[in-house]
Amino acid sequence: MFNLVGKRYLFLLISLVVIIPGAISLLVKGLNVGIDFAGGSTVELRPSSDISAPDMKNLLAPLKLANIQVLTGNNTTLPARQVVWVRLNTRVDGNVQQTIISRLRGKYGSQLAVLFDDLSLAKMVTVATITNFQGTTPNISDIQTLLNKLPNTTDVAHSAASPTAIPTPTATATVGKGTPTATAKPKATTTPAAGKSTPTPVASPTATTSSSAANIAVNVVDVKAGTTTHTLTLLTSSEVNTDKLVTIKSTIFNARTVYTYTVTNALVSASVASETTLRAFLAVIAASVCILLYIWFSFRKVAKPWRYGACAIIALLHDVLVVLGVFSILGWLVNIQVDTLFITAVLTVVGFSVHDTIVVFDRIRENMQRRTSETFDQVVNASLVQTMARSLNTSLTVLFTLSALTLFGGVTIRTFTLALLVGIFSGTYSSIFNASMLLVIWEKGELGFNRLNRNRTPDGREVRELARTRG
Repeated sequence: MFNLVGKRYLFLLISLVVIIPGAISLLVKGLNVGIDFAGGSTVELRPSSDISAPDMKNLLAPLKLANIQVLTGNNTTLPARQVVWVRLNTRVDGNVQQTIISRLRGKYGSQLAVLFDDLSLAKMVTVATITNFQGTTPNISDIQTLLNKLPNTTDVAHSAASPTAIPTPTATATVGKGTPTATAKPKATTTPAAGKSTPTPVASPTATTSSSAANIAVNVVDVKAGTTTHTLTLLTSSEVNTDKLVTIKSTIFNARTVYTYTVTNALVSASVASETTLRAFLAVIAASVCILLYIWFSFRKVAKPWRYGACAIIALLHDVLVVLGVFSILGWLVNIQVDTLFITAVLTVVGFSVHDTIVVFDRIRENMQRRTSETFDQVVNASLVQTMARSLNTSLTVLFTLSALTLFGGVTIRTFTLALLVGIFSGTYSSIFNASMLLVIWEKGELGFNRLNRNRTPDGREVRELARTRG
């Protein structure tokens, strides 16, 4: 039989070699946290045609968005050709916007959503994004015919300097899986300043623009339907407000002649991020306490059952430190950021680690009743040998699956699966080679643990007798 317990200090030394570099990295560098913990913005865009994540990151480099990450996805709930962009030759006022909306809704229904962005494309122009066709596939030529003759617009740039009341409505929009719907009430406001996005999915205005001031001809330059269901998600610790979003859209079009539609734009404030960090820490602490109490109760018929719970918690903390240390190193080496899914992975690792540890401890409890003539370390060694094949087989099936997901799965879950992969590998090791070894060290009074165990004989038989009488 393999004498695993006899090499207990070697196994603990291996754990220290793994933990110490990660612990140093945690103290010096910390974790490379994402916007869930640091605060920032998440922007999901639907481009009119495909752009790869590396190309998108290069395009946005001049904007100097802090800690920018670009993730690609696929939103099939919003068909490609049901997002249409209409580019006009100039910036338009509210009267022209209302004309566009009324004509489009007259053909495609009142549910249609039309959003206007004033983009800087060689010069300032208005681009209308049309969505929510309710299953109808729009015809480009029909839209061009509808918008063939538009009324003149006022000089919006001049109006921004000297505001005049025009019927620009306020809107309340709900975005769900890329399909926005909106309801609104008309309200007289001033013409928006240059470069700002003006959403106007509304009804008829209550005011009219002076016809004498509307002296700039308006015509459609381009009408384009989407060709892809792919999405681009931008994660940045910078705040992406309306002006910044317009700049992003302008930059993409000027570089690639690709229009973009904003599916979602969410901002996580610093206060929310700090609350998320605190709750994540408390979740791990609460889980550890509950596990300690549960193991203490489950092994209540064994002498000093709290030792089993304490050793399981030490092994658990070992796994958490390994995961945190590895991701701290990966954070500054390859810029891997942690998000809320990382906390889910850590809690999953905690549960898996304790699961394997309890299996070993339970076999120790059984063998203490059967192998009454053997010392405690002999019983532990026999229990480890008996359960090792089961633990390894169980863990390997999970590790193979997680390896495939990490290598070939989606980018959005890669951090989650990698954390599980590292944690479950560490948990399998600690359950076999750490938790039980600590139990033996404690029982034999090594490393100063004898101070916590005053009523014991040198070979530990007195405690064994107590355990058998209570079993």
